[in-house]
Amino acid sequence: MEKILVLGKDGQLGRALQAISKQGDWKFIDKDTLNLYETETILGKLEREDFDVLINCAAYTAVDKAEDESEIAQRINGAALAPIAEACRMKKAILIHLSTDYVYGEVLPVPLREDAETNPQSIYGQTKLSGEEAVRSILDRHIIIRTSWLYGSEGHNFLNTMLKLGATQDKFQVVYDQVGAPTFVEHLAGAIVDIVKMNISHFGTFHYSNEGVCSWYDFAQAIFELTGKEVEIEPVNTDKFPTKAKRPNYSVLDKQKIKDTFGIHIPYWRNGLRACLHKMNKLK
Repeated sequence: MEKILVLGKDGQLGRALQAISKQGDWKFIDKDTLNLYETETILGKLEREDFDVLINCAAYTAVDKAEDESEIAQRINGAALAPIAEACRMKKAILIHLSTDYVYGEVLPVPLREDAETNPQSIYGQTKLSGEEAVRSILDRHIIIRTSWLYGSEGHNFLNTMLKLGATQDKFQVVYDQVGAPTFVEHLAGAIVDIVKMNISHFGTFHYSNEGVCSWYDFAQAIFELTGKEVEIEPVNTDKFPTKAKRPNYSVLDKQKIKDTFGIHIPYWRNGLRACLHKMNKLK
C-alpha cells in the first residue's frame, strides 16, 4: 500500500484530508515539524521521510498581507517547492500540489482551462505561480490542482465570515462583480483521496472547484437562505471594499480535464454549501 505524506496538517484542506483518509498509510505534518519558510532544511527533512505520494497543502494564504510580506510569501509558496519537488524526484514519488485561481489575470468571462494564459495580479498569485513553475521544472510526476473560493466548517473563510456578520448585523454589503465557484473543502479532499487510490499515470495541471457559477453576493444570499437567517444584503462593486491585493473579477475554472482524466464527479456548489451547513448544524 502506498505511503502518503501530507504537508499542511492544520489548514482547511489538511484537516479535511485527515477526516476522510481513514484507510491506508497516511502521515500528516504541521509547520512545527516542517516549516516551509526554512527552505534550506526542507530537503534534508523530507529525505528522512518514507513516502510514495506527497500532498502539499501548506501555503502562505494571507492574500493582502502578502503585499507587505512578499519575501515570506515567496519563500513559502515559491522557493519551498524546489526542495519539495527535488525530494519527490529523488524518492521517485508523486507530488500533488495545491494552487489557486489567483495565477490568472484579467480574462474574458469564459471558464478558464488549464492552458489559459497566467498573469497574476497580486503578490500571492505571483508566489503561487512561482511554486507551480518550480514543480514543473524539476519533477515530471506531479499533479498541480488549482482551486478557488475554498471554504469549510472551520477556519477563516467566506462562509464563516458571513455567519459571524449575520449573527451581529441584519444589513451589510457584499460584492457582486467578482464571479467564481465556491469549493467545499471536503469535496476537494475527497477528489484528492480518489486520485491517490488510483494507479496514477497521468500528470500535469488540473482544475477543481465545485460546479456552477456565482458571485460573492449570490454565495452570501444562498448562505442565509439555507440557514433561514433574515439578513438584507446590498450588492456593491469591488471598489466599495478596497484591498491591498487585487482579486480576480472572473475565476470560473473549467474542470473537464480532471473529470475526463480521473473520472471524478464534481458536485454543484449549492450542494456543497448545503453539506457544509448540515455538518455545522446550521441548516434551517
